[in-house]
Amino acid sequence: KAGESSKRLNTINNMYSFFCENSLTRTDLVIALGGGVTGDIAGFASATYLRGIDYIQVPTSLLAQIDSSIGGKTGIDTDYGKNLVGSFHQPRAVIIDPSTLSTLNDCYFYDGLAEAIKYGCIKSQPLFERIENENPKDFILELIYECVNIKKQIVEKDELEASDRMLLNFGHTIGHSIERLYNYKSLSHGQAIAIGMSLITKASEAQKLTRPGTYKRLTSLLKKYNLPTTESCKLSDIVKYSQVDKKSIDSSINLILIKEIGKSFIYPIKKNKLLGFLETKE
Repeated sequence: KAGESSKRLNTINNMYSFFCENSLTRTDLVIALGGGVTGDIAGFASATYLRGIDYIQVPTSLLAQIDSSIGGKTGIDTDYGKNLVGSFHQPRAVIIDPSTLSTLNDCYFYDGLAEAIKYGCIKSQPLFERIENENPKDFILELIYECVNIKKQIVEKDELEASDRMLLNFGHTIGHSIERLYNYKSLSHGQAIAIGMSLITKASEAQKLTRPGTYKRLTSLLKKYNLPTTESCKLSDIVKYSQVDKKSIDSSINLILIKEIGKSFIYPIKKNKLLGFLETKE
C-alpha cells in the first residue's frame, strides 16, 4: 500500500544499501542531522544494521530537541499505526544547538511547542505557566533544558516504558490514531498531539478524574499558539486505530491522564470502554 509509511520504509532500505556499499562496520558511526523523522529513521537503521551500530542525534527542530532525540526510541510508521516497528537504541550523544530554530517559521516552532506544553501538563506546572505568560522564544534555553531534564529523569528510571515512561505519551494514544487517519499527511505530529491532549482531558474532566477548569486552561494555551484542539474525525475511527497502541495490554489500554496541570497518572481502561469514555458529555 503506497503512502507516507512506504516512503519511510524505502528510506530505511536506501540507508541499508548505503551502509553496505560503503562497508560500514560496527565501529562506524551514524549522525542523524535533522528533525524527528530523520532521527527516528537514522536511529532505527543504526539499531538494526549489524544488530546495532553507534549513532549521534543532532536535532534541528524544537520537537526533536525537546523530545524525539532524547530517550533512545527509534522507529517507523506503518499503514497500521504509528511507530509500530522500532527499537530502543540509545544515541552515544545528543547535540542540541538552539540557533537552528531561527530557521523555522512559527508553524514549525509551535508544532514543537505542543510537546513542551505536554511536559508542563505531566510534570511541571511552572513550565506550563511560563509558556502561558511569556514568549517561549525569550527563554528557549531554559525551555529546552527543562523538557530534556524531565524526560531524562523519567527515562533513567524506566528506559523500556514498563511503567512511568508511559506518562510521556500524554495525548499520544489519540494523537497517533489521528495521524494514522490522515495517513501521516496534512496534520503534523504536534497538531495531532494537541488534539489528543484536548480530547482526553475533556473526557477525564467530565469523568471527575481531572480538576475542573483544566481542560479550558489547556485548550486556551494551545489555541494561543495556533494549535488545534478539536477534530472532525469520528471518535469510533479514532478508537479503532488506538487498538494497536503500544500501551495496550491484552484487552486493556493504559491512558495517560492529568489530575491537574503538572500531575499525571496512568489510567487503565478496557478497550471496549474507550469509546464511551471519550464520548462523555461536558
